Amino acid sequence: ARRLLRHGPSIAAAAASGGREVAVPNPLGAHALVWVGGLTEAEVRRAAEGAARGGYDVLEIPLLEPASVDPAMIRQVLGEHSLAATASLGLPFDADVSSDEPEVVARGEQRLEVALNLAADFGAKHLCGILYSAFGKYSKPPATVGWQNAVAAIQRLGQKAADRGVQVNLEVVNRYETNLLNTAAQARSFVNDVGSPNVRIHLDTYHMNIEERSFAEAVRTCGDRLGYVHLGESHRGHLGTGTVTWPEFFAALREADYQGPMTFESFSNKVVAPYCVDALCVWRNLWEDSDELAQAAHAFIREQWTNAGNQ
Repeated sequence: ARRLLRHGPSIAAAAASGGREVAVPNPLGAHALVWVGGLTEAEVRRAAEGAARGGYDVLEIPLLEPASVDPAMIRQVLGEHSLAATASLGLPFDADVSSDEPEVVARGEQRLEVALNLAADFGAKHLCGILYSAFGKYSKPPATVGWQNAVAAIQRLGQKAADRGVQVNLEVVNRYETNLLNTAAQARSFVNDVGSPNVRIHLDTYHMNIEERSFAEAVRTCGDRLGYVHLGESHRGHLGTGTVTWPEFFAALREADYQGPMTFESFSNKVVAPYCVDALCVWRNLWEDSDELAQAAHAFIREQWTNAGNQ
């Protein structure tokens, strides 16, 4: 049975469907960096309050600095706001599981295990992001041994995650953030090599807009291996104001009967921490009002989902 979600239909979505409420099967999430740049208790509370005000079901917790994460506090705060959790991270180059250096791979696997345990401890059912390589620009294509090392590391992570009730989702990102998985087709080949039912693909519309020929084709390529979705505009600002072809993407999700989380992601240098500004190349201040941004995104997602069902 599908759980009752907190979000109701947006005004625009209801109007588009003749006033009828539309049952969206997916949990709708928002990234914590929409509201805050860190994970102190005050920041987690601010993000949770914003997500709850916006009607979201899920708050995505970034594990960019695992040592600073207090899982008991996060679990308590999210529980107070009836929010579920997901977790995300990207590996640093000195802990790259796609490296050809065994000691670097070992550090990466250790970091992944720490992240997994933190995520499970605060109740996350999904661990997503760039888990298979470093998060950053490479100077050359991946070597065969790098692919093999990453596959082996993710196989082990997938088993450990299954034991803790967490699904692993590998984010497909653009060529400036990894050299391994830039397209859905590459990700499908990778998860096929991993061979674990607990390891799935994470699509992000911001990255798809750079690398994919077709949003719909990418969703179809993932098929039943699609496990997580980030909804981000081409410029990382307000949804619907860039070049992402949203009707095509949502129609493909509905056609695929995708029922996993759909998480809104947006970054502005007004909010995110300085180290994230540099890593994500957030050079512009695209918005200042986090709540307005998140609430507009929530309404937009519902509207697009509804309209896709009326095609």
